[in-house]
Order: sequence, then C-alpha cells, then structure tokens
Amino acid sequence: MSAFDTNQATFLAESLGLPSIFSFDDLVKELRLSPKLVYWLSKEDAPGRYHTFFIDKKNGKKRQIDEPVYSLKIVQRWILKNILYKIRVSKYSYGFAKTDTKVKSPLVQVANEHKNNLYLLNLDLKDFYPSINRDRVYNFYRNIGYNKSVSNLLTNLCICNNSLPQGAVTSAYLANLICRKLDNRISGYCNKKNIVFTRYADDLAFSSNDRELLRHAYSVFKVIIIDEGFTLNSDKTRFNGPIAHKKVLGVTINDGLIKAPKSMKRLVRQRIHKQIATGNYDDINVIRGYIAYINSIEPGYKNKIKKYVTHLIKSDLSYFSDLVEAYNKNKIYSDFPEMKSLNVSDNHNSLNIIEDMIRIQKIHDEFINRVTQNV
Repeated sequence: MSAFDTNQATFLAESLGLPSIFSFDDLVKELRLSPKLVYWLSKEDAPGRYHTFFIDKKNGKKRQIDEPVYSLKIVQRWILKNILYKIRVSKYSYGFAKTDTKVKSPLVQVANEHKNNLYLLNLDLKDFYPSINRDRVYNFYRNIGYNKSVSNLLTNLCICNNSLPQGAVTSAYLANLICRKLDNRISGYCNKKNIVFTRYADDLAFSSNDRELLRHAYSVFKVIIIDEGFTLNSDKTRFNGPIAHKKVLGVTINDGLIKAPKSMKRLVRQRIHKQIATGNYDDINVIRGYIAYINSIEPGYKNKIKKYVTHLIKSDLSYFSDLVEAYNKNKIYSDFPEMKSLNVSDNHNSLNIIEDMIRIQKIHDEFINRVTQNV
C-alpha cells in the first residue's frame, strides 16, 4: 500500500471513529491482554479456540454451533463494541444491533413493515454463516481502513474453519455489515417497484399489493442473491396471499394485526398448568422467556397470563398445601397473586369430608395425567 493509500485508509478509520491500530502491538495495547494470549487467539488454525457442538433443527438435521472460549469471547465483544457497532448496517437489516430498550422487538418491526400488504414472499439464505468466508471478512476490514496485517488479525479473531462461526459474538452483526451490498442491490430494485423489503439475518421478506409483480420479482431477487455469493434455500421459499395467514419470522399477520402463534400461547398455558398442578418449576425460566417474547409481540399478554394464573390458583389445587407452598415460592413474577391454602373442612356445605378429599385427589390425578400428556 502506498503512502497515499495508507493515509486514505487511516483517514477513513478515523472518520468512522475506529481505534487506530496499525500493528500487532497496537492491537495488544487496545485489548490490554498479554501478547502471548492475543497471538494464540489470532492464530487461525490454533486448536482449542472453539468448542463445537450440535443442536437439533426442525427438519431433523443438526445445526453446528462453534462457541468461542471465554478469552476469545471477550476479545470478540471488544471488536463488536469498538469497531463493528461504530458502523451502521443498512436500514433494511433488522436484529442483532446494539440493544435499545425504547425500540420495539425487531420481529415486531419487520411484521409492521409488511402487515398492510396483501401478498408476502419469504426467502431464506442457505448456510448463511458458512457462506461468508474468510476473504469476505478480510475485505470488510480492509474496506473500513485497516492495513493488511491488522485486517488479517481481526479476521482471524472472527472466523473459524475459514468462515463466520455460528456461536461467535461478532458473527451476526458482521454478517449484516457484509450483507450491506446485497441489501442495497435488492432495495434498489424494490424501491422502484414499490415492494417492501426486510432482512433479518438469513430471512428475507418481500410484500406488495401486486401479486404478479411480486412473482416476477422473485427471479430478479434470485439472480442478485446468487451474484452476491449466497444460495437460496428452496425448501423455505413461501408465497402467501390474502386468504392465508401470513407469517414473518414466526409472527402471524392477519387482517393487518400482528399476533404471536396460537400454538405458542397454548403451550405457555399448558406449561403453567403443569407447574402448578405438579409443583415442579424446573422450566420456569423457559416460561418467562416465552411470556416475554409473546408480550413483545402482543403488549398486555403478561397481564392476560396474570389473570389466567389468578383463576387457576383458586381451583381445587389450593386444597394441596404442598402445591400452594411450591407456587408461592416460585411465582412467575413477583407481582402475581399469592395462592391461599384451603381446607376441606372449611367447606360447610360438605356432608362427608372424606368423600370430598377423595374427589379432589381424583381430580388432581386426572389433571396431572392430562397436562403431562399435552406438554
């Protein structure tokens, strides 16, 4: 690189507010770690930098997750905060940005963009992270002003097996930045045709009130996607019209209204039922996660669950003191009501306390069998 090019690159990095890093030593100083550790973490083929495991996918296949070791995770967080977050993704890219509690869920934002259009086209990029190889990451760092040596170091800190690893702290936002050209090319076409376009990682959504226009546009999108180095997952291509319930990122759009899946809300109620009926609260954090997610899509859902729980704790289950104690110790949220213990003998209309106790126990056993089978 000539002196002129070097000065130009330096000016670009400074204009973006990026750290001034020209060498390995500069990077070590910025990270405030030992040179030996940084050298190991930035060595692409160094063993032990990642822990690899697999999780099940809906289609029965396995998804590979490469989780960085703690020290590498710390370095990636530094890169994310001090370099990547300084650069904006395209306005068509949603999710994985720096958290802002005032901004709605990105899933809701995407659904809002499409909710008023009649026709919806969903596309999925196959093997999204593996498609972003080392060269593309290296070129990104070069293009924001870093020299060859530093770009190599930063690239090595962000890749695994020659591509972006699913599981690394930097992968999602870095992928969005690298997809900026893809977004710009697709949005350029969409803006001319009055088609709404959004991208959430590897999920692309397009909507319009013109059915034939959207169908014709599919071939254009496919050409651009392939030209940008990605492959379409044909199994996940969906085209929905006004009759079908449209879905974007799992969020249902129906008559301009945004709703969480009914199956998910049914599952939440079933799991809460099971918890209270059995006294087993092992998955309480999972339930809280579901409630928070649904509430982000449907504000006020948490209050509906509160009313549901309030009704449930007034059932015959309140005759079992162990269940009452377990519930009060493990309430989903602190502002949910206390469960009050009842005695069969408190029922003055009962002529036979033993018969009542047998009846309640039978109801309880049948209830546990039912919710155990449904969850």
